[in-house]
Amino acid sequence: MKRYWLALPLALTLAACASTSPRSTADARSEVEQQIENLLHAYADNDPAAVLALLDPHGFTLYGSDVAEVVHDPAELRQLMADDFALWRTARFGAPANLDIRVEGTAASAFFDVPFSAGGRPPVTVRFGTSWRNDGGRWVLMQGSNTVPTTGSSAHQLLGRSH
Repeated sequence: MKRYWLALPLALTLAACASTSPRSTADARSEVEQQIENLLHAYADNDPAAVLALLDPHGFTLYGSDVAEVVHDPAELRQLMADDFALWRTARFGAPANLDIRVEGTAASAFFDVPFSAGGRPPVTVRFGTSWRNDGGRWVLMQGSNTVPTTGSSAHQLLGRSH
């Protein structure tokens, strides 16, 4: 009888190790990548309900490219999107590039660049940094920040450096 009691903890330990195998990490990365695509499409479709469905129900913070754009709740998100689309009317995202997704247990981070066009203007690159949490098998966004990076020459001019 004692052998069974020893075998149970061993089996549970092996099962826990298997759940953090490279395959499950690859699956998690793929799931986060899909959530990123969902988020970009929901935003471009001007669908605040769909964006909110992708956010952490226990709290989130989103930083826009303008210093005043800090969003903590559904009402602020709806207002931000209403303001954006009143100004632009349309938004489009291209495919994410330089995608770097890191997964550690039930937390993940994803950083990426994406072409963005507002109001039919030529696209600019927007750089995102995001933090995700696995909430019952579904990845939800806890934090997000975006910036519009400068090009090399613009950055040098901004910082007063010569080439």
